[in-house]
Amino acid sequence: MPDLAHLAALAVLAGLICYAAAVDLRQMIIPDPVNLAIFASGIAASFLLGVTDPVSAFAGAALGGGGLWLVQRAFRAYRGYDGLGLGDVKFAAAAGTWTGMEGLPFALVLASLSALLYLLARRFLDSSFDARQPLPFGPFLGLGVASVAGFAILTGASMAEIIDAWLWRFHGG
Repeated sequence: MPDLAHLAALAVLAGLICYAAAVDLRQMIIPDPVNLAIFASGIAASFLLGVTDPVSAFAGAALGGGGLWLVQRAFRAYRGYDGLGLGDVKFAAAAGTWTGMEGLPFALVLASLSALLYLLARRFLDSSFDARQPLPFGPFLGLGVASVAGFAILTGASMAEIIDAWLWRFHGG
């Protein structure tokens, strides 16, 4: 059972994610101060609470921001317009501090799958829906990050430990 400090950290993350998602839904931006607050609170949680290892938190930030920046640049080079906003790139970098480098791929996959499911459901329910219209990705990123970070905080197990345990069982160890 997580202690009060871990639950408070999770509440801070959830509040920041909800705010970022609400602004992104209304204005198609994620404000820099929110991304900075997510980054700073994630780094603080890694040092003070051990939510993630501090090295993994910094690596998650670098991989999240760098990886999504590369995706953004590649999409722009291929299609000629931005398919991912810079706020989303910064959000991924900030969120990487909460998931660590081990949890970041899971958060990004959850975000991408939830966005895809939303688009498919929306298209199925509304035949006039144009899936080519801009879609704020922040709420989906937030869902992925909150799921991975929340699971780690509530269970006390990192994604690396969960993967290791799964692989150990899978290979009959």
